[in-house]
Amino acid sequence: MLVLVAVWLPRILALDHFATPDEAAWVGRSASFYYAIAQRDYANTFQHSHPGVMVTWAGTAAFRLRYLPLAWEADDWIHENWKKVEPFLKSEGVSPLEILKTARIFMVMGTTLAVGLAFVAGARLVGLWPAFIGFLLIAFDPFHTGLTRILHHDGLESSLMFLSLLSFLVYIFRGRCVYDLVFSGLSAGFSWLTKSPALYLVTFFSLVVLFEIIKEGLGENTFKVRAVWKLVWPLLLVIGIGVLIFIVFWPAMWIDPLGTLGSLFGQAFTYASEGHVSEIFFDGRIIKGDPGWYFYPVTFLWRTTPVILLGIVFTTIGAIWRIKPFDESIARYVTVLLALYAVLFVLVMSFGAKKFDRYIIPVYLPMDLLAGMGWYAVTRWIWDQVRSRIVRWVVVTVLVLVVGFQLVLMVRTYPYYLSYYNPLMGGSAEAPEVMMIGWGEGLDQAARYLNTKPVAEQLRVMSHYSDGSFSYFFLGETLDLVENWEGIGAEEFDEVDYLVLYYHQWQRQLPDPEMLNFFASQNPEYVVTIDGLEYAYIYNVQALRQ
Repeated sequence: MLVLVAVWLPRILALDHFATPDEAAWVGRSASFYYAIAQRDYANTFQHSHPGVMVTWAGTAAFRLRYLPLAWEADDWIHENWKKVEPFLKSEGVSPLEILKTARIFMVMGTTLAVGLAFVAGARLVGLWPAFIGFLLIAFDPFHTGLTRILHHDGLESSLMFLSLLSFLVYIFRGRCVYDLVFSGLSAGFSWLTKSPALYLVTFFSLVVLFEIIKEGLGENTFKVRAVWKLVWPLLLVIGIGVLIFIVFWPAMWIDPLGTLGSLFGQAFTYASEGHVSEIFFDGRIIKGDPGWYFYPVTFLWRTTPVILLGIVFTTIGAIWRIKPFDESIARYVTVLLALYAVLFVLVMSFGAKKFDRYIIPVYLPMDLLAGMGWYAVTRWIWDQVRSRIVRWVVVTVLVLVVGFQLVLMVRTYPYYLSYYNPLMGGSAEAPEVMMIGWGEGLDQAARYLNTKPVAEQLRVMSHYSDGSFSYFFLGETLDLVENWEGIGAEEFDEVDYLVLYYHQWQRQLPDPEMLNFFASQNPEYVVTIDGLEYAYIYNVQALRQ
């Protein structure tokens, strides 16, 4: 119960405080998904190649609760472009932000359930106390927390994959109970519906089974068909259950399964191979295309915490010296498998040209669990070596402080958990030299500032990330930022009152370097600062034109 509360509480608070730029798209896709189901137009439940089906189910549930009439008040145009959904909702007196908040609640519920069930599996796999410490570190992981409280697929994908992984390993090493296979298959299927890279589970589970076949064959000096089948059929059952879930919960698969899968993998391959459409910033450079093989190792170091890194060191030492819980051969083997799961996933994702730090969030959970095992090992060793009551109280205090420090790192970024950067790497002060800063954080504050202006409802504002991140919070009219700069006196700015720029526009030099140079020489009327770092800048356009 404590783990459930620890996971749920930081993720459920202030869900209407800000919006990432991708969430407006998922609100729009959810509207189209809901409309398609209501009209029995099941082919149009294919919304994206991610495929993001579980995200659109969460959005559909939100529309059912907050705007049921969408099913008959909208029209087929809703499939054309997700950008049409927000103006339609506002014309009907429906708040897109309220839809987003409600959908986020369902996403948090899904994550809480997945992580809670994973804790049960983890406790059976590595022991209650190592799992308890590890899952508290997961619950308070700033990056995982930030990604699992938004209407987006990466966070939920990571949680479902972790549940599937632990359930499968529990079956292999702790009793061979078929219920564990059922849980593994169910969560695998839902993870595939959430994001296609979760199919990695099939490859990894196959690898685990292969290792077990080799171990048994070497032990008996022969490979028996019955022994091999005993290990293969659980894998086939997990895959079968996952496929069944994938079909049942995605109506597009009912109508045209081959066409749906063809579009899914075709588009996914295109995204992975072509890389970023626009420039990104990484390691002090503006990059268009693949940022390189070291992108994920570097971003992991920036996004994880000192507690996790030190815990992983202790895990390595504990496994080598065979300190509890690593004194058991199964625990050591599981440790290797969890580490291998993370390393191989990073390698697989590194082949894709398009890279974002959030794409490898599935590796954070096993690494956090391993860190928890490491902290348990070092404190348990001290506990066993020194019989003093005072020392044992110190041991307990250390564990509380370890989890507490992880909690503090998360809380200090509330509610902008994604603004966290590892203090060991330099924190927010040094992050702009390496990492691309901002995913909509602070634009809500910019909108709220402008809402305090007289007749704010009549203001016209150009903004970067105009859809959702700014428009959901602004009372006036939101306009897309101009792509080509022709000067502050250009016709496009005739009736524009304010302009909002974002920090990583300077990092990426988008959309036009000349425009950025001009505004860099001007004094903004207001600057939004988060954790000591400037995120958004507000300029009075009409004052600059005078």
